[in-house]
Amino acid sequence: MIEETIEPVQLTLKELVDHYEGFLKECERKSPETRGTYQRALRDFIKWFPVDKKFRFRVRDVERYKRYLVERKKLQNVSVATYMTALRRFCQYLIDVGVLANNPAKRVVGGRRPSKHSRTFLTNAELQTLLQSVDCSKLQGARDYAIIRIMVGCALSERECLYADVGDIKPRASGDYYISVQGKGRTVKDETVPVPPDVYDALEGYLRRRYPDGIRQEAAPLFASMSNRTQGHRMTSRGIREAVSRWLKSSGVKRERDHRLTPFSLRHTAGLIMVDKGATIEEVMRRMRIEWRPTAQLYFKLRGRLDDPTAATPLLAPEEQMTAPEEEE
Repeated sequence: MIEETIEPVQLTLKELVDHYEGFLKECERKSPETRGTYQRALRDFIKWFPVDKKFRFRVRDVERYKRYLVERKKLQNVSVATYMTALRRFCQYLIDVGVLANNPAKRVVGGRRPSKHSRTFLTNAELQTLLQSVDCSKLQGARDYAIIRIMVGCALSERECLYADVGDIKPRASGDYYISVQGKGRTVKDETVPVPPDVYDALEGYLRRRYPDGIRQEAAPLFASMSNRTQGHRMTSRGIREAVSRWLKSSGVKRERDHRLTPFSLRHTAGLIMVDKGATIEEVMRRMRIEWRPTAQLYFKLRGRLDDPTAATPLLAPEEQMTAPEEEE
């Protein structure tokens, strides 16, 4: 049995708190969002620890904590998964500092991940309607058009758009272009994404209008705010959502899907476009920066296909293609 391979380890509350603080210090290399998530989730574990009085870092102890989250705190599956991930990372830290020999939280499944997402995606006809509806004659429209294009053409998330700088778009020796991105949970831009010609043209059209003298500020945010109060500053998450939502609504593609067709739907649309073009699951995972394979598999399931892009299974009817996978946390 797995349980027999894990020796019980007893810590006092003070020792636990000391290790918790050490773990948070170690997390300073991660993004503020990730560190904050771990901090909040583990704070609940530390409150529960002295109440339970029996936690010895065994599998059954972790399972008992999970039952507490589900039955007493009544957390939803997504929240349970977050709490269990935080505990798993904390246990790994305890292994690294020599307190534990094994990670008991690795043996306990977190909250069940959703098999589909509550937000939908765009059909090809809807995408063309959306793109054609954007007025690029003004700087703001050109910026919004570039955001939509890069979300669909490069599968960039809202966060990746948010942190992009003008100088992150660079040419390759082959003559095409790529953009350096800062993914979720990262503090540096350590991944590159190919920029298709139509996306590059949209970005160039926007930047030429933004910098009519041709002198571009490489360190400036790629997508800058145009409101009176924050002119030229980096757009906020809310600003990006509002910019895209405005065109989703004015183009008429939203219809009755106001809460299901969101800016995040553009990334889902990008995933389905890749599948339609014959990408393998490994390519989808790499190009969308997805680490959990079942998340990428959902795009293939939505198209009625297996992982193998050559599988000759029929595509789903349009009315069945209404949900997309949850983004990897």
